[in-house]
Amino acid sequence: MAAASASPGLDFLRRFARNKAALVGLFVILSVIGLAIFASQLYPRPPLRIVGRPELWPFANPRHLLGTDSLGRDIAAMIVHGTRTTLLIGIFASLTATLIGVTVGASSAYFGGWLDETLMRVTELFQTVPNIIFILTIVSILGPDIWHITLAVGLVTWTPIARLTRAEFLTLRDREFVQACRSMGMSDLRIILGEILPNALPPVIVLSSLVIASAILFESAISFLGLGDPNIASWGGLIGDGRTLIRSSWYICAVPGLAIMATVLALNLIGDGLNDALNPNLRDRS
Repeated sequence: MAAASASPGLDFLRRFARNKAALVGLFVILSVIGLAIFASQLYPRPPLRIVGRPELWPFANPRHLLGTDSLGRDIAAMIVHGTRTTLLIGIFASLTATLIGVTVGASSAYFGGWLDETLMRVTELFQTVPNIIFILTIVSILGPDIWHITLAVGLVTWTPIARLTRAEFLTLRDREFVQACRSMGMSDLRIILGEILPNALPPVIVLSSLVIASAILFESAISFLGLGDPNIASWGGLIGDGRTLIRSSWYICAVPGLAIMATVLALNLIGDGLNDALNPNLRDRS
């Protein structure tokens, strides 16, 4: 017990490793990260360059193992380079959503009163508009740029994090250790960031990992509808380009579709593993 309490990091890893599905998800995500890191080494040429005959089926040519799309671009190269787009949008959109959500939720719960009412009404306002409509509107106004898409996704996915953070802060703001900090004259900002937030973070971390999966799906939907960044390789864009050829060359949609499904499923499995490892009610589960 002393060793376990002295090494919380090791204890966390041990609990996470109990979830075999989460380990599978972690392996998939690490593989995706590896592809993103070494994309330029695996496929040095620009992924959007035309390299062969259009609609070449997978394994028909050893130089293009996953075939070519309707323009003759290498699908394997687009998939590998598309991992960078997927991870960039997923991670940065999740960071944006987490920053907004934690700020709104913490301020709302800690200060209460009119600020709580105002922030919760704003949160409800964002929740009344379908996310995809909100994202499409923002991207249509700002333009189909990867950073605009990231910002748009982050701006519509923060509301669940805000509500979860608010709920966690409401359970912690009147605890004895918080009252002791107030009696010692600590500032509100120091109490929020140094005392309450670290105790409220575990469930927020779990939810943030799931927001990455949502961001990937939103980006794929935007690119599928033709509003993605035309200058970069994108899984959703590849599906959009192949949707008119679904009968004759279904693999153009199937390959990136499987990549999206595997990545999103892996992130959800990791989120489940993080929940098992960080949730105090599940820590003693065998």
